[in-house]
Amino acid sequence: MGQMSRKPMIDGGGGHGGDIDLKPFINFLVVLIPVLMLSAEFASIAIINLKLPEGRGSQTNTAVKQQPKDDDEDKLLLTMIITDSVVTLGAKNGFLPSVFYKEFHRYVSKSDRNLEITSELDPSDPKKPVMNPKTNKPFDVSERQDIMLYVCDESRNVINCLYTKDNNMLTNADGAPIQKANSGDTVFTATNPRRQIVVSNPGEYTLRPLSAYDEMKNKLLKIGERYKEAPDAQDIILAAENQVAYDKIVQLMDTARDAGFPNISIAKLRG
Repeated sequence: MGQMSRKPMIDGGGGHGGDIDLKPFINFLVVLIPVLMLSAEFASIAIINLKLPEGRGSQTNTAVKQQPKDDDEDKLLLTMIITDSVVTLGAKNGFLPSVFYKEFHRYVSKSDRNLEITSELDPSDPKKPVMNPKTNKPFDVSERQDIMLYVCDESRNVINCLYTKDNNMLTNADGAPIQKANSGDTVFTATNPRRQIVVSNPGEYTLRPLSAYDEMKNKLLKIGERYKEAPDAQDIILAAENQVAYDKIVQLMDTARDAGFPNISIAKLRG
């Protein structure tokens, strides 16, 4: 018998296998995960208003012969998806880029109010206790004063932004956070409404970690400005995973209200 023919392996590196670039695949997953999450089943705590189409009846001559118009046709259907390390804004027409963040908890001891500890939360072990160095016991949840979220890039490096003395983040005309401002530059505050500032003294502004709450407010402000004619322009759904701390959800609810979305529904992401 003749020797079976074998197809040569394709090798673009001159006979040496090259490294596979996984970055495009990772970027694809970053876009895909929010899409899959938004398509997950929601258990929404909200009142559902049912509106039957006009002209519907049990008799043949009164039955509706055309598909009734969908009440959601012109709605924005804005949803904020909250996980342990990412917040994503989605609507009927698509998604905004996800906001990755690092989470820090600040504790103040009940027995010693001068004892304050800030600890980064490990997403892989969110229930890991934070120890009180004086008592050698874990801090109680009631001793947690703040949950701080700082925006980071895909490499988990915290992103900085300029802030005013009043703790308002600064953006450019397109609403993007800025890290530097020169005399004569025109910048804007991420407030409702936005405030325009012509920089006279750059030293008045401080470069510090960008809060994810501020960045979400900034994104919501842009959405509100663009879709102010939508029938649900003041509505938003907050859909969170089970392990997301309730205090964090409350702070994001306050963020949504400050941005002009007072009508808030709460949903739970199911696995």
